[in-house]
Amino acid sequence: MKNILSFSVLAGLATAYSGDLTYYTPGLGSCGITNSDSDAIVALSPPMMANGANPNTNPKCGSQISIRDPDSGQTVQATVVDTCEGCAMYDIDVSGSLFTTLVGGLSAGRVTVDWGGHILGG
Repeated sequence: MKNILSFSVLAGLATAYSGDLTYYTPGLGSCGITNSDSDAIVALSPPMMANGANPNTNPKCGSQISIRDPDSGQTVQATVVDTCEGCAMYDIDVSGSLFTTLVGGLSAGRVTVDWGGHILGG
C-alpha cells in the first residue's frame, strides 16, 4: 500500500509520497505541451492532478517535483506536464530517459520511489 511519507524523507518539500514509478512515451500532454523522451517530465495520477474543465490551465503544469529511488539514493527533478490516466493515487509516470537516469535502465519497468514537491500542498 502506498502512503504519505514523513516530511523528512525529501527534505524541504511540502509533502512527500511513496508510489510506483513507471515510464511512457511522451507526446502532447494534458498540460498542452508536447515533450519528447529526452525531457525530464512527469505525469501525475488524475486525483493528484485534479484537472478542471481545461487541464491546460492546471496550476500544477510546469511545476517541479523531486523523485528519489530509495534503493540507489539517486534523486532527480521532473516537470509536471501530463496526467497518467492509469496511475493509482501516488503513482507517477516519467519519460524513459528520466526512468533510466533514476533506475539505471528500463528493464525494471516498475519500481517504488519517494517523490514530492511544494505544488502538492501539505
